[in-house]
Amino acid sequence: MNRAVTVFDSASVVIELFDHPADCVHYDYEAEKSKDIAVTFVEEGRFALKEEGNTWAFQRGDVLVSTPGRLRQYRHFEECPDDVCLSISFAPETVEDALGNSWAPFSPPQVGNGPATQFAGQQIRRAVASLDPLWIEEMAFHCLLALGKDAWSRRSHQAIGTAHTRRIRNAIELMSQDISGQCSLTSISREVGMSPFHFARTFSGLVGLSPHQYLLWLRLRRSALMLRQGASVTTAALSNGFENLGHFSRSFRRRFGVNPSKYPAVGR
Repeated sequence: MNRAVTVFDSASVVIELFDHPADCVHYDYEAEKSKDIAVTFVEEGRFALKEEGNTWAFQRGDVLVSTPGRLRQYRHFEECPDDVCLSISFAPETVEDALGNSWAPFSPPQVGNGPATQFAGQQIRRAVASLDPLWIEEMAFHCLLALGKDAWSRRSHQAIGTAHTRRIRNAIELMSQDISGQCSLTSISREVGMSPFHFARTFSGLVGLSPHQYLLWLRLRRSALMLRQGASVTTAALSNGFENLGHFSRSFRRRFGVNPSKYPAVGR
């Protein structure tokens, strides 16, 4: 049998820990369609997933990506399985605000263990342990990058130590806290004690995006949320670090496929 414990619940994000009770007798269900948009980190154990005629073997460090309507069947190898998974489910509008047309709903369900998945898993676990709702949601949104077209599929062969991982974590916090400020590669790298070249290389290896791409993604995601809530285009742009409305409109249109003035908003 499966056991699920909800560790965080908001309108945008639900985080659950899945495991199996000790000495359980487990039966795998027949194939069923997935219902949620979710990113799931395999923390312990192993299992198999059959989907669209293919079978995927999951083990510790892998990430399972779920989108609604996928016919899939899980298979475990033990009578009482030992897999433990941390699953983050997202409201559809949250995914739209974060990814726009870069969402890849029909991509393979598995993202293999790598620097970007390890870093994201560490980030969300640290956030959950902090009990800070804002930080938990921010790091959950970071995990949405797994649903993008290729951010986490890039393999990095770069060896990244604990100290550098901590510095990239600090850089992400700086970007998130001062999203409307004049961030630059030089200023952020200086703040975290790295050279601009080494910072850019290490950041891309751990996050799957360059610092510039990540900051732009943050700004556009928050702009989309403000527009959805009824803010004007000017307010959404200026509040998130876009000083030039033309640049904002072009960047927004590339990400979401529509002009910001046409983006869905509550109450419009």
